[in-house]
Amino acid sequence: MAVGLTLQVALGAAAQPGAASSPAAADSARLRPRRVQLAEAHITATRASEQTGTAYQTLGPKVIRDRNFGQDLPQMLDQTPSVVTTSDGGAGIGYSGIRIRGTDPTRVNITLNGVPVNEAESHAVFFVNMPDLLSSTQSIQVQRGAGTSTNGAGAFGGSVNIETNAPRRAAYAEITNAAGSFGTWRTTVAAGTGLIGADSAGRGRFAVDARASRIQSEGYIDRAFSRLRSLYLTGTYLTDKTLVRALILTGQERTGQAWYGVPKDSVARGNRTFNPAGFDFDDFIGIQRPTPYDNQTDNYQQDYHQLLISHQFTPSLNLSATPFYTRGGGFYEEYKVNQRFERYNLLPPTLLIDHTGDTIRRTDVVRRRWLRTDLYGATWAATLAPANRPWTLTLGGAATGYRGQHFGEVTWARYAAQSETRDRYYDERTRKTDANAYLRGTWAPTDRLTAYLDGQVRRVSYSLLAPNEDFGPRRPNTFEFTFFNPKAGLTYQLADAVAAYASVAVAHREPTRNAYTDTPPSRRPTAERLVNYEAGVRRAAGRWQGGLNFYWMQYRDQLVLSGRLDDVGGAIPTNVADSYRAGIELTAAANLLPRANALTLSGNLALSRNRIRRYRDFITNYDTFTEIATEFRETTIAYSPSVVGATTLESEALPGLRVALLGKHVSRQYLDNTATRARSLDPYTVLDARVRYTRATRVLGLNEVEIAALAQNLLSERYESNGYTYAFISGAQRYDFTYLYPQAPLNFLASLSLRW
Repeated sequence: MAVGLTLQVALGAAAQPGAASSPAAADSARLRPRRVQLAEAHITATRASEQTGTAYQTLGPKVIRDRNFGQDLPQMLDQTPSVVTTSDGGAGIGYSGIRIRGTDPTRVNITLNGVPVNEAESHAVFFVNMPDLLSSTQSIQVQRGAGTSTNGAGAFGGSVNIETNAPRRAAYAEITNAAGSFGTWRTTVAAGTGLIGADSAGRGRFAVDARASRIQSEGYIDRAFSRLRSLYLTGTYLTDKTLVRALILTGQERTGQAWYGVPKDSVARGNRTFNPAGFDFDDFIGIQRPTPYDNQTDNYQQDYHQLLISHQFTPSLNLSATPFYTRGGGFYEEYKVNQRFERYNLLPPTLLIDHTGDTIRRTDVVRRRWLRTDLYGATWAATLAPANRPWTLTLGGAATGYRGQHFGEVTWARYAAQSETRDRYYDERTRKTDANAYLRGTWAPTDRLTAYLDGQVRRVSYSLLAPNEDFGPRRPNTFEFTFFNPKAGLTYQLADAVAAYASVAVAHREPTRNAYTDTPPSRRPTAERLVNYEAGVRRAAGRWQGGLNFYWMQYRDQLVLSGRLDDVGGAIPTNVADSYRAGIELTAAANLLPRANALTLSGNLALSRNRIRRYRDFITNYDTFTEIATEFRETTIAYSPSVVGATTLESEALPGLRVALLGKHVSRQYLDNTATRARSLDPYTVLDARVRYTRATRVLGLNEVEIAALAQNLLSERYESNGYTYAFISGAQRYDFTYLYPQAPLNFLASLSLRW
């Protein structure tokens, strides 16, 4: 069938998801699930299956548990095909990001139980607001390319669908403590009632599950500390035909700002951990404070509320709905020197310096930039799958409303003529509505051939402040979009567990808030369009498994870096008429010894070509206040490595003892669209090692004890996983500034888990 229609509640263990993608990723436990015919369509309706003809990988609970050491979710996906991950603090805790096929996180669609996670305005995903989410995650599906119809912003490089834990049958409790390099410490406490309140058949109806986590780390980069807290709570009502689950997930973070990166010249001199944040670092003047400001921090809390409802009306008809409410709020604080009074509404500048009589027109300030958000709505899906019929239909969609408030406060000023503490120097409010509906059908005219069609209509309305004329003030504007996103595919079964497939998908994506607020009307961006072609063959079972996937992603009006900067140094995007990504993805996995899991080798390799056919790069000349444009033909798209590979060699030498060696290679990445080697990230190859030992025991009432250790970057490779660059002309000379995100050398994490 095209979508999963069964909730599997495992007896005595966590629920099993769909089959994993390789022997190394497969769950070793052989469970006997009691199948409850429920359409968890809020999760499965947006997931790919073997009949949808697209590239994807599904990670089950065992894989997630093996890779979970308390780091951010992107680090766990590092071995996934075509994926590149990065960490601002260099150690995988704090602000982290993920790119799929070279596309940045704002183009990767993230959902949690089918509910959109991407921030409505920036389209970004801040995993730091969801600490230790992996400890409450049952399965993750990573789709590459446009994928299936999903909720939220369009998927232009891929999508990540996260499914939280299902209730267990038996009561349980678990404590995990972990410690490691850079002052890293993690404590996780989880417990659940199991299914209680038996019905007449002796089956449980109710369950409560809870988790509390605390993670802290000082980070590899100077002052890149993280103080993270998380709470997860669910209550479930379950019968043979109905599922109701209330979910609350809250995450709170306080981190030292590390998003500035490390200046390239500092890295070249060997000072790889220097953090300019808090010094108010200026490229010409240098460090402007003798010591960094001690509260240069980011502070935010995100709360997710979901009510997952699913009911089976007939053996062939299932309906699911998920009302949700996501609330966020917080600020980042920073010290800024030599700021103009008028920028902060501190007029009139009437203070005088006594010994000179000069009028003071600038001041040092401490400012807080706030964001408060409210995202609310519902997702829904109805699936019709008649028995003994060769077709299924899924009708689904979502409707969301968003309210955002952006404002800035001055908490301190060295000189201020007429001001009060926490004066607001800007206060902007935005509104956005986003609604979509999709219809997906699969049809199997023969035992070997399956076809699917998927059509989505999406309507977006966005109200915000944006300039109506060049160099003019921001005024209220409303931007509206209507997108039609069709998808189709064929899958042909060549032999047992061997299938060939092909698909084509169309996706659209609206510009982000900054693309409007920082761009004059003469450069105002338009929506992007993607046509994604995929074709391949895969073997999904047996002693060896593998796949070969070919893709072509043709963009129209793709938004890329332009070389222009806004008034605070942010990059301004521009539409390019014609660009593409083309590549080959190879995946393989094998049991090297006859005994299952005794020794497995798995890996993937992605080779790609990522080009803009015609590109104009701009640099500002501050001598003449003009822009100089340079034309490029067939230039490489920024942040798009041509080679990405990963491999895992894993052995279960003794019962319960698993040892893994993991490798990752990423080729050169350019930081702008000019393919200039001086403004690029060098290729890197990293080797990690992981050990887990699990043992059943009855000591102190325990059921199981597990110890684990992770050694990252075994060879202490000196590499940078991310960066940015900009340039301008002043005094008839060009100045280029490049900032890098160095990653930590050899470092360790170890954990101890006690389970009852």
